Amino acid sequence: MSSMRNAVARRPHRERAQPLERRRLGLLEKHKDYTLRAKDFGKKKAQLKALRRKATDRNEDEFYFGMMSRKGPGSRIQNGKSWEGTVQGDRGNKILSVETVRLLKTQDMGYIRTMRQVLVKEIARLEQQIVLTRGLDHLDDDDEEDEGDGDDDDEDDVPMTSRPKAARKIVFYDDEDERQEAMRQQLDAEQEARQGDARDETARGEKENDDDDDNDGFERARNLRRLKRQLANAKMKVKAFNDAEAALDVQRAKMAKTPTSGGHTRRGKKLIVRERKR
Repeated sequence: MSSMRNAVARRPHRERAQPLERRRLGLLEKHKDYTLRAKDFGKKKAQLKALRRKATDRNEDEFYFGMMSRKGPGSRIQNGKSWEGTVQGDRGNKILSVETVRLLKTQDMGYIRTMRQVLVKEIARLEQQIVLTRGLDHLDDDDEEDEGDGDDDDEDDVPMTSRPKAARKIVFYDDEDERQEAMRQQLDAEQEARQGDARDETARGEKENDDDDDNDGFERARNLRRLKRQLANAKMKVKAFNDAEAALDVQRAKMAKTPTSGGHTRRGKKLIVRERKR
């Protein structure tokens, strides 16, 4: 019976793949993956539970040689919820001497001063760029005023562009008056067409100039906002470096072998070293 069932063509089993919009998250977790993860989680949970029970049932009166050199972990009754069962005391870290720590703080002071100098130069550069950007705005305003004053002169100097001549046509009239009337109408039509073309050309040029000015003004305003934001961030960093330098200076003064002026105590008392009267 099983051979008959296996002989029938069946659709192959295909598991669902990860959608395209979630491809960045990796492969889609299958049921077998979830099973392994759940078993591992349960195993760790049971192990932690057993360790907690072992730590709770531990005899506190029992002696261990580790008690001679380390402070014990205490108990849940003594420490309450903060008790973790870990041993407190020396973890093998070496204690640095005061001279070594003071030397390290001196190196930190040099790094802080170097980075602060870099930021000071950056602030000067940003301030110059902001001044130049604002100066370009004033120059654009002056250019617009000059162009407004010189429009009449340009119109007088630049000749109007001539239109292409149309094909000639010979027309015969009955009398002189009819011919004069037709010529006058033709001249009026040509003059109106020429004026219309001039108006269209002027309007088109003004529109293009306005669009260019608007785009330039928008870009300049956006750059100005970006420069101001960078300048504010740089000033904040300089202030942070100044505060860090002052704090390090006070720490080094307190760690010196001889009393050094400068800084304040925790109660706000200023550290002053007075020379002995001669």
